[in-house]
Amino acid sequence: MKASGLLFLFLVIACESRQPVSMTARDSRIAAADLFTRRYEHSRFSGWDIHANAAGGDCHVLLIRASIVLDDSMIEAIHYGAGSYGVVNGGVQQFYRDWWFRGVAYKDASERVWTYGAVTLGEGETLEPCRKGV
Repeated sequence: MKASGLLFLFLVIACESRQPVSMTARDSRIAAADLFTRRYEHSRFSGWDIHANAAGGDCHVLLIRASIVLDDSMIEAIHYGAGSYGVVNGGVQQFYRDWWFRGVAYKDASERVWTYGAVTLGEGETLEPCRKGV
């Protein structure tokens, strides 16, 4: 599944660019976050308006935002891909590892933050998305 996702990702990038594709690791993480967002846009959770960005000074954190208020059990189910929350194989935990993020931060509509991996709560509260081409 990761290989087909990677192929799809490179095809999208190639089609959107008129210049030769030479992706940096930073660009790859930004594109992976876009891929994650598209998967949720086309899932049963589309109404939750879940969006992901590569974030932080090093663009190594997957920042996931939802337009609804979440609770601990919902975050855990999404993170580990439990039951109907398994939109990506292996959950978000597997996704962020596969794409070489060092951790993930979730932020809901109330601005509450949950972090996993090598991301502190303080860092998670101040993350800013990385911008393409910067």
